[in-house]
Amino acid sequence: MAGNFRELRTRFFDLLLLTVLSAMVIFPALGQNREWASREIRHAEIIREMAENGDYLIPRLMGEVYHDKPPVMHAIAAVLTRMASKPSMTIARMPSAVAGILGVLAVYGIGLLLLDRRSALIGAIALLGMPGYSVVARHARPDTILCASILCSCLCIGLGMRERRYTWQTFYLTFGGLCAGLGVITKGPYGILVPALFAVFAPFRREDLKRPRFNWASFVLGFLTALAIWAVPAYFRDGGHYLHGVITQPDLDVSKSGSGKSVFWYVLGGIILTFPYSLFLPLAIRDLRRRGYSAPLAIAGAIFIVISCIPKKRQHYLVPFYPFFAMGIAASLVRYRETSRLVRRATQILIPLSIIAIPLYFVAIQPFVKPYKNSQMFFAKEILSVIEPKSQIYCVSSIEEALAWVGQRHEGIQKLSRDDPSLVSRTLCNARAGSYLVIGEKHYTSLLKHTEAIPVELVISHKVGHEKMLLFRLGKKTSETP
Repeated sequence: MAGNFRELRTRFFDLLLLTVLSAMVIFPALGQNREWASREIRHAEIIREMAENGDYLIPRLMGEVYHDKPPVMHAIAAVLTRMASKPSMTIARMPSAVAGILGVLAVYGIGLLLLDRRSALIGAIALLGMPGYSVVARHARPDTILCASILCSCLCIGLGMRERRYTWQTFYLTFGGLCAGLGVITKGPYGILVPALFAVFAPFRREDLKRPRFNWASFVLGFLTALAIWAVPAYFRDGGHYLHGVITQPDLDVSKSGSGKSVFWYVLGGIILTFPYSLFLPLAIRDLRRRGYSAPLAIAGAIFIVISCIPKKRQHYLVPFYPFFAMGIAASLVRYRETSRLVRRATQILIPLSIIAIPLYFVAIQPFVKPYKNSQMFFAKEILSVIEPKSQIYCVSSIEEALAWVGQRHEGIQKLSRDDPSLVSRTLCNARAGSYLVIGEKHYTSLLKHTEAIPVELVISHKVGHEKMLLFRLGKKTSETP
């Protein structure tokens, strides 16, 4: 009895330590606006519009229904935004940040199932020190929520396979199905793929983990319940039009958008985004050859092979790979650090440095390498400070979502496709005098080559990132050459 109490107390303090450590890595400068990740401001604007109109079921972007991602992350952040009465990037990123912490805790739990306490603890810390994971956990994107859902599902499946009491096994598998369903709602089939790989590879060569013969029905029930909680109300809202748009969206077609990328495209990115722990990969391979099998590395390898074979390739597809890779590396480090002085010294130096590096960058380094005056946020505020209220704004750039979020309105902001210069020219020539045009210098030069002169007056010229952006007032000729 006393031994069980000490074990529970030890695990509680481990979880508390990991929670505090995760918060120290993920939360510093969480609300920074110097640099936004790809499509991050898009999700922030969806959250703002959702909080404004109170519709937490069907997301909208610039007033139009948004089919690309169901509103798992958006609904949570929208509720927080309404409570705060003001949108902010801190709130928009909060669901991902909390999911990032939950993912670290889930890795610790999975590590206890598959490895030992020391390996589980080092694996969770290693995951936190991988920039590919911790940096994504700071973004207003659903990738970390997907990862946390997957890891919680795997943890529940593992507990269910270890449990011999039918009632508890049913509970674990049902909850695992709910988490997998949440993952599918968040970002598609990935949510069920990884739990399936875990169920295949985790019990191999283990006597304590047994796949249930008939109780998978509990997992399926939980999975379908999670889907129904979102899909049924969404269906009755508009007769299934929104659901049809989500299911048939081009983003789910992974057979396209490969752009000729090789099956080895993820190798370099994986090495960089798991640094410094990728340095220990040869050690893990050597350990694998000696021991013959590693469940975490088998799952990580299966995930890597699957996403490498899919023509459509994105760096964030690697996010569910990192936790299992971290556990596999941690298990090898624990075994070798007892006998190798070099490994022991390397872990003593690199693990703390990997944890310190991420918050240090965002707090102390990013302000110098990514000045706020070069940000989209600064330029959007500059635009809104000089134009008249409720002015019509045409954007031949990707700044329309930033303008809507900063100005807290999407009405009167219209995006024009840079791929059709003639349509852009006609629209601008027919625009009401006093309207505004936001366009990059390169695109403006290209536009003038394909169209006649457009009556404009240069108002602002400002560098945003590596691009010079221009704000014009329409309806007046200018002698200035921007």
